[in-house]
Amino acid sequence: VDKYHRIGQNQRWPYAAATFIGFALWVSFFPLTILGIVPLPVAFVISTILISGGWITGHEAMHSSIARTGSKWRWLNELTGTLAMIPLLFPFGMARISHLQHHKFTNDPLKDPDYPDTAPSLRAALFKVWLNRQPGKDNQIHHFKHVMVNEIGTPESKAAVRNLMIAQLLGHLFFIGMALSGYAMEVALVWWLPRWIALIHIHVFFGWEPHFPFKSTRRYEQARLYRSRVGNILAMGMEGHLVHHLYPHIPIHLTMAACRAMLPALEARGVD
Repeated sequence: VDKYHRIGQNQRWPYAAATFIGFALWVSFFPLTILGIVPLPVAFVISTILISGGWITGHEAMHSSIARTGSKWRWLNELTGTLAMIPLLFPFGMARISHLQHHKFTNDPLKDPDYPDTAPSLRAALFKVWLNRQPGKDNQIHHFKHVMVNEIGTPESKAAVRNLMIAQLLGHLFFIGMALSGYAMEVALVWWLPRWIALIHIHVFFGWEPHFPFKSTRRYEQARLYRSRVGNILAMGMEGHLVHHLYPHIPIHLTMAACRAMLPALEARGVD
């Protein structure tokens, strides 16, 4: 474990670099598609990849993997997380607090913000992403609010809820403004639709698959080691997710290598 921590400390700058380059490219698609320089189908495909991939780089920042508190590079960690979350309309403060809460109370129906991702099958998980965004007390946003306000209940978590509402409002006002200005297709294919596809991808392959069947809160059973039907890259590096829960400061690109090194120890503890 120490070996992969040490290796990871020297290999985290690409996460920040990928975020800055990806964010700049994504923003550039708005004027480039409006001017007809970049075809909309091309911008749509690349935007979807960038927005979904932004969750991975932002996730590293949530764990302070790019730079710890007190480090002279701490600003780089915070900027990486902030930029990565903007296209998802999910402020970095909310993302970090809720994700660390997920690690602390994995699979707890009341305290885990990601528990609404639970579903009995892949088809049901895909449907659940849509269902969780419909009005009602059982949707994921309602559950997020309950966890942030009632279960965590700190000034920071309550402020994160307000910031989420503001971000969502500003984002949708931007969508409406672009549409009223005659650029509905541009904003739809550069941001609105790629964001929705990214959300489906994230919730299914980052949330549902590595924690299925969401039944245990025990240390060696709260997440899985598995082979994803879409492969490790499309599964966002989650095939060794149990190792991430055990040692969250090992960066995602080293998780599978650490998993292979730890297999004898994991098997000795009854891990499948």
